[in-house]
Amino acid sequence: MVVKGKGMRVDEEEPLLKGSRKMVPEDIREQSAHCMTQAIAHRGFKAQFPENTMKAFEGAVKAGAHAIETDLHISKDGVVMISHDATLQRCYGVNKKIIDCDYAYLRTLRTLEAPHVPMPTLEEVFKFMCKPAVQKMWLLLDIKVDNNPDDIMRLIAETFRAVHGSESLKSRIVLGCWTLKYLPLCDKYLFGFPIVYIGRSIYYAREFLKYPGVSFNLHWAVLSCNSGQSFLREAKDAGRNVFAWTVNNDAIMKWAISEDLLDGVCTDDPAKFLELCGCYTESWKTETWSWGVRSRGDISSAIHRRKGYGR
Repeated sequence: MVVKGKGMRVDEEEPLLKGSRKMVPEDIREQSAHCMTQAIAHRGFKAQFPENTMKAFEGAVKAGAHAIETDLHISKDGVVMISHDATLQRCYGVNKKIIDCDYAYLRTLRTLEAPHVPMPTLEEVFKFMCKPAVQKMWLLLDIKVDNNPDDIMRLIAETFRAVHGSESLKSRIVLGCWTLKYLPLCDKYLFGFPIVYIGRSIYYAREFLKYPGVSFNLHWAVLSCNSGQSFLREAKDAGRNVFAWTVNNDAIMKWAISEDLLDGVCTDDPAKFLELCGCYTESWKTETWSWGVRSRGDISSAIHRRKGYGR
């Protein structure tokens, strides 16, 4: 199944995953009126609302995004919270780590950015995804590696089971894993859920190709270079979905839209991305390489630059 129509080596004695996986929800592509690359709202509609908040997620729905990407951290008392950063400083102005704070405290905080809204929990997001207006969308969970792996996977599973009607979400919740060690935990706690490898390394991404059904969400810069183009063909030949993060620049959006093998992008501005999709012409295919990042130095700079493109 494909959604869109148009370094380390690890040797394991036992397979990390048991059997094949379902991929990113196959019916979403057919149900969408949009004919081009999917728009995945990165931390919600981050360009217009405080990131990783219910306002940002509601904005993504209104913008017509196909999916929402969000990030997970654990509170001191075991509540799965929605936050990209492990600390509260950047978004909430508090010099503390989420893991050092209990939920009763975290729920009192408000974003520095207006309209000054609270930090959601994963339970709230799951309930939101159950609403009728959101039932054609899917949810990509970026499971941050600074969590204890067993704890975070167990708590995601417990949160999922606690939400009434969540079984209908199972095919629409995608587990975003940065390392291979999370794969056995996906089987242990969330068997059968779709999995996406998130990362910057083509070399490491090839390790995930060994496991049927695992899709890919890679930095746009590595996908735009020669090795990335080769990997795109390998992944599509294997029937995998491939997405790119984080695509905010107009020129890079046009490259992503014109790239036939790319299924979707994570973007801070899904409305702008979808507007550009509506302007697509075949001429973009011949123009895109003059827009794209081509030199090894530029790609390295883009990958490590935090402002605008960082995760």
